[in-house]
Amino acid sequence: MNNLKALKKSVFFISFPFSLIGFLFPVYAHSIGISVIELGVIYSTFSLFTILMRPAVGLLIDNRGRKVGVVLGIVFYCLVNLFLLIGNDFKYLLTARIFQGIGGSFIWISIDTIISDISNENNRSENFGIINESLSKGDFLGAFIGFTIIYNNFFSDSFRIIFFIYLVTSLISLYYAVSKVEETFFYKKSYEEDIINNKSFNLFLFLMGSLTFISSLTSHTYLIYVRENITDQLYLISYLFIPGAILSMFLPNKFGKLSDRYDRRKILCSGILVLGILYLLIPIVKNYYYFIIINTLIAITSMLYGPAQSALVVDIVGDNQRGKSYGKYKLALGIGGMLGSMVGAFVYDQIGNTIVFYIKGIILISFSMLTIKLMDVKTGYDEVENSRESIDGI
Repeated sequence: MNNLKALKKSVFFISFPFSLIGFLFPVYAHSIGISVIELGVIYSTFSLFTILMRPAVGLLIDNRGRKVGVVLGIVFYCLVNLFLLIGNDFKYLLTARIFQGIGGSFIWISIDTIISDISNENNRSENFGIINESLSKGDFLGAFIGFTIIYNNFFSDSFRIIFFIYLVTSLISLYYAVSKVEETFFYKKSYEEDIINNKSFNLFLFLMGSLTFISSLTSHTYLIYVRENITDQLYLISYLFIPGAILSMFLPNKFGKLSDRYDRRKILCSGILVLGILYLLIPIVKNYYYFIIINTLIAITSMLYGPAQSALVVDIVGDNQRGKSYGKYKLALGIGGMLGSMVGAFVYDQIGNTIVFYIKGIILISFSMLTIKLMDVKTGYDEVENSRESIDGI
């Protein structure tokens, strides 16, 4: 089994709980007596640990290897599922979320770095797309299993059964990570200590952090808006995301190939431009079925530029210090995401629930034009010798 296949397997099994926990964690917490204030503490602590860990993880995997980061990340995810399985109070859920923040920092920075290690310029975005597809497939299957158990009341304590299933799948993921994933630390290793501080990369970090800030303006209020303005039926809300979830299981790979063949800057900026236009339409569309179309187009657009955005890290910084690069990159995304969600929630609550979408759309459109002018990195399809790993037959 080659490294990309091993990563696909590991990512597939570890991603089972992602959607369900993200969607129903507040409901579960409330069901076991967690107060609103305690829930706020849990989310804030998760964000804090996620942000603090990212630079340290980048340094660790550049010095100790990428595989150790993947394994540690999955171990922490296993502990998350274990604590959710056995816990029934505030301290268990707080610990689980802390471990989730630490685990997420380890596994995704390490996986991004491994993909960069085993890829070259003409297949890097495609490989990121392949991993994104595997994540989406596991996420979709895990959510399907979880929601089926909950909605049909198969067990007296449905959440315990679901968390047990997720614990088993995370242990399977750990098996693949330990026994099948290979170390890539020695690939293309040629350090120049000052390359990480180049101005192009620092500008890129600022731009991507700003993009995440803008994208996060509606992250915590989007479902609230849907419930207040489109439908308050939970099953209808869940249907909104099914088309995007299905498409995410096979489109990222194809969009990755597109990014590898053409200029990644243009793919990224075109996607941001289209995304801005779509968000301007959200306050206008009130019909449920039209809203499904807009929501699905938003998901497709995010899939379009996602692989290009991830691949641009190495395009800009070069083949040196990839762990540090992705550590700083994830840190910028984390800070932008945290600040964006806070500002967006304030605007939604204090100014208006539609204004935030207009603001987001206008800023995204302006940002796309600014980014194409400032990001001085041209990428495209070139013949590159000594490809580290082929994706044929996967």
